[in-house]
Amino acid sequence: MIAIFNPKMEEAMTAHLKLNCSAIFNCLIGSVLLGLFTAAFADDAPLSYVAEPDVYKVLTENDQMRVILATWKPGQRDNFHSHPMTAAYYVNDCMARIHTPDGNVREVLRKANTAQIGPAVASHSFENVSKMECSIVLVERK
Repeated sequence: MIAIFNPKMEEAMTAHLKLNCSAIFNCLIGSVLLGLFTAAFADDAPLSYVAEPDVYKVLTENDQMRVILATWKPGQRDNFHSHPMTAAYYVNDCMARIHTPDGNVREVLRKANTAQIGPAVASHSFENVSKMECSIVLVERK
């Protein structure tokens, strides 16, 4: 169990979870079901923390999970990499471009203090097009 030392933060997080519990549960169930039909890795791209250790810092891990803090400077683009099934928490607002090896590019906006759970992700590269650093906490299944 993680202790939260800031009572105001604990109160805000509790309220947020109460409001979003159903959506989080539905997202988790949908992702797990999708993951059952998705290969663990669609290609041979290296894992994020191997491909770009300056961006992806492993904070802790055990035999089943890995917790990573990813931080991109403004304008920074990382190397192509992949992810296993992952939960992501967006620390701050991030405007990014996601590049794929076939040349496709899509822009995404990730809002601060939001989270998502998703299936394994094939080779891609993340480019921070924000004017500020972009930080994401990733919890990845091994």
